[in-house]
Amino acid sequence: MKKPSDSGQPTEPPPLAESPSNIFDLHAFGSDVVVHAVGSGFLLLIAFFWTIIIPAYLSVENYGYWQLFLLYSGYIGILHLGFVNGILLRWAGRELSEVGSEIKRALIFLLLEQVVIIAPLSLGLYFLLDPPFQGIGLMLLVYAFLSNIVQLFLFAAMAVRKFKLLTAINIGRGLAFLLTIILFFNLGYIGYHHVIFAFLSSYLFILLFAVFWFSKYLGGKMPSFSSLLNYGKENTNLGVFILLGTFVSIFLLSIDRLMVSAFFSIEQFAIYAFALTIALAAHTFVGVVAQVFFPHLSATTPQSRTKAYQLAKPAIILSWAAILAVYFPATKIVEFYLPHYVVSLPVLQILLGTIGFGSVIHILHTNYYAVYRKQRQYFLWGITALILSALLNLLAIKVWGTLESVAIATLISFVIWYVINEMSLKSVTSESNKGLWKSLAIVISYLGGFWLASFLVDWFVTQALVYISFFLLATWLLLGSETRQLVTLVGGWWRNRRG
Repeated sequence: MKKPSDSGQPTEPPPLAESPSNIFDLHAFGSDVVVHAVGSGFLLLIAFFWTIIIPAYLSVENYGYWQLFLLYSGYIGILHLGFVNGILLRWAGRELSEVGSEIKRALIFLLLEQVVIIAPLSLGLYFLLDPPFQGIGLMLLVYAFLSNIVQLFLFAAMAVRKFKLLTAINIGRGLAFLLTIILFFNLGYIGYHHVIFAFLSSYLFILLFAVFWFSKYLGGKMPSFSSLLNYGKENTNLGVFILLGTFVSIFLLSIDRLMVSAFFSIEQFAIYAFALTIALAAHTFVGVVAQVFFPHLSATTPQSRTKAYQLAKPAIILSWAAILAVYFPATKIVEFYLPHYVVSLPVLQILLGTIGFGSVIHILHTNYYAVYRKQRQYFLWGITALILSALLNLLAIKVWGTLESVAIATLISFVIWYVINEMSLKSVTSESNKGLWKSLAIVISYLGGFWLASFLVDWFVTQALVYISFFLLATWLLLGSETRQLVTLVGGWWRNRRG
């Protein structure tokens, strides 16, 4: 496969940060993952409660509007124009003492930028849209302002490896959202706009917390306007292709919902969105590892990055395959507590496959494109995959016209995107063609075993036992040596931690 040119971008840039050993520090990485994963496990538990509470109280139509808000909320990150992504690249792998003097300047520029962009957009939405989309659009812009500022602080914490702070912010947001929802529902405020207001309130809460934590870096002399513009331009240029690549990724992750919202009723959109919400719960831990992975990867040599890739890919695949077992007890919870959404379970079975491919893409591919400054290449291949995904989804809707067919088209799109990225990154990962196709076959094998367990037996306990047996057998046959190596590494890391 011929790769697009990066138009003079360096294929091997100097490291973004220095570390004393210049190797991938498994001990530090593992410790940060554990800290962040424990917090995210708690966040996942909180998310589970709001995932079942919100559809239980809202009508299917109201739940559809809430999911429509969430769908479009994924796109508002483009309003910072890549500035925040540039900040992450600029600060990744450095210490807080080194970047602290820049935090105030970055915050002031971002505040000004958001006001300049969001103010005219607000006027346009107010006059161009009719209810309920007018209100949803305006609340999206409020969310854009809050979340982009929060993202700056989150990226600052991520870049300097303050993962305890990152965990505290994420848990605080989730807990504030859950408690506000419970309060509203108990007071009788049961509508999608109340849920959105609770969502916005949670972001305001963590914004205030982040400002307080970083307050000692926000004082001092105001930077000049010219220096702000230069600083903003420099970081925007650095991060714009990361932003565009991320934006394409978000479109790829949501093109199916966009199609469903355009061609199906709001109730059917709610059914599809509910299935995807359950599937994306597994993405919580994907996000954990991805956030921790980048700053550690940034400080290593190319040789260490290659080794990290060879270790990380089987670990991600094994983790995803193990998580599939949770589907079987989850079906009983849906049948008992949310009977209106039982029809979403066949869609969920298909969409869980996208998490396997999406996990490798999000944790490995995205970070390797970024650390080697191949943002433009990532963007171009993402656009290619996006066009193919849109065509496949449109074909599924026009020919079959079912939610299941849309889910299948989405899964095929992820497979294509995965293969494109694997081929594109071969020069920096040293992945052979044999290794590429082997990993693809392994993911498909786990997914096939999961589907067979779902179809062959009826009782959820038997289904889980059948799949777990298949998982163990497949792991022994297909990933035996990789699993033993991972177990040895984790054992060594645990002994070092205890010592």
